[in-house]
Amino acid sequence: MSTHPQTPENPAERRGMPRLLIVTLGVAVATVCVVIGFAIGAYLMLVNNGIINPNWTEQNIMRSQQRGETIVTALNTYQSTHGLYPESLDPLLAESLDRIPRPVAGVDNWSYASVEGGSGFVLQFSANKYDDPTSWYESRHERWFVQDGGFVPED
Repeated sequence: MSTHPQTPENPAERRGMPRLLIVTLGVAVATVCVVIGFAIGAYLMLVNNGIINPNWTEQNIMRSQQRGETIVTALNTYQSTHGLYPESLDPLLAESLDRIPRPVAGVDNWSYASVEGGSGFVLQFSANKYDDPTSWYESRHERWFVQDGGFVPED
């Protein structure tokens, strides 16, 4: 009695084995393609709906904060001249900036709020339209913060 697997005696049966292998591989490849297509489609849907932003990288966050420093300087100049921070960024265009530099990370715009009766401000940019995650500058602390998924790191 032989322990080797038996090959079919009939040549048609021998040809059927590779066909089964080819069909199985074809089904596996098709399944992988469908899964990859679904993953790409889901990712693009999340990007298009503003839920995730591929521009939200550490390098772009740092570049955006550097651009924000131009605005912070202009805000501090405005405050030293007028005694209070402005209600919006618009007065900076009339006094010290020819344009407001845009953040390169996130949704490409700043959120600004004068706080504490004009004695302070918060300047912010976000990764998506839901403000999560976000980075902001607080005049009270004179520094930038970064929130990543609900966590604000301590320095």
